[in-house]
Amino acid sequence: MLELKNLTYKVGHKTLIENVSLKFIPGLIYGIIGPNGAGKSTLLKTLTGIWKATTGKVYWKHQELLSQDRTTISRTLSLVLQNPQPHFAFSVAEMVEMGTYPRHDLRKKEKKAKVQWALELVNGWHLRDERITEVSQGERQRIYIARSLVTQSPILVLDEPTSNLDIKHQLEIWNLLRQLSQEGKLIIVANHDLYATERFCDQVAVLKQGCLFYQGAFAAMKSSSLLYEVFEIAHL
Repeated sequence: MLELKNLTYKVGHKTLIENVSLKFIPGLIYGIIGPNGAGKSTLLKTLTGIWKATTGKVYWKHQELLSQDRTTISRTLSLVLQNPQPHFAFSVAEMVEMGTYPRHDLRKKEKKAKVQWALELVNGWHLRDERITEVSQGERQRIYIARSLVTQSPILVLDEPTSNLDIKHQLEIWNLLRQLSQEGKLIIVANHDLYATERFCDQVAVLKQGCLFYQGAFAAMKSSSLLYEVFEIAHL
């Protein structure tokens, strides 16, 4: 189980998330939802250690996670950011292989096999020799998801993973996440698409103004006043 205890992140005098406590169980997909500026991306960057929490702890299997070395953290969880922008013109295959860096136990041949496996999962194997800087934004998003998969971490955290994809590839990614969760991986997705969240996520955590507003089944939130209180809409 992944557990967040009283996670707070501040920049100067501004609090972006405050006292967020959540529990995540492997084998499920969790949707992190809320209006713009609610703190969704901040929560993901804080729970993965990209940004250091002002206060609070993150535990994995009852052991504090973020105080461990970066390799251990990377082998435990993988983060796919929204709209990743590469700075160097690596090939797609090279970019995906970078995800194996925390896996010192893999030989070169095994790494190559993992790269092919991951790219085929996201329908990107045909792009393997292309420059990462020259593929489309949607293709790049799928490639970064493939890079996160080769680490083979038990936790996969994604920030708006389908934001630049057409409907076909959106469904492919969601179905892939469903498959991975059924294989035992813990999936945490920040997402603005409430319809996709309702269809694919087992549980949701709703943020409003940096605070946890609700955690539970989407259906329960949909049938209550919470939908209006958070999103100011009466129904979906």
